[in-house]
Amino acid sequence: MGLSAAKSLENMSNKDLDFLFSCLKIHPEYSSVIFKLANLIRTAAQIYLSRATNMPNQVITELVQQFLADTASYNATSPGGHILIWPFFIVGAECSSEQDREFVTMQLQNLWDCTGFGSPLYAIKLLGDIWQEPPGTNWTQTLVDKVEGFIM
Repeated sequence: MGLSAAKSLENMSNKDLDFLFSCLKIHPEYSSVIFKLANLIRTAAQIYLSRATNMPNQVITELVQQFLADTASYNATSPGGHILIWPFFIVGAECSSEQDREFVTMQLQNLWDCTGFGSPLYAIKLLGDIWQEPPGTNWTQTLVDKVEGFIM
């Protein structure tokens, strides 16, 4: 990962999430949803950055478990959940248990059902490829060879 990409993820600010926070002016009644979505996106960014910079597995595991706990009740089928393709993909890349993988796959399938966009199906395919890699493989490195384009 390039230095500028790492720096961008590391310094993710409210400005980077303006697409979400601009909705607060129009629909303040959705503030809890908007802040929940922002937290999920930030957690996914932390997971990606942690894996890309070879942080200890314990740090990454805690972030993944936090994301999965947060999306147990608020997920792809929740209001605004259609923007969670990238976060679910990132978390899915770190999932090792069959139960967690099934949950992420189901969420991505729900996103495809809801939006009809190809990205969730592509994410499911890429996750299948990542899950076939030998344990300990840094999936952020292998994505360079596998991903042709991934529009969120």
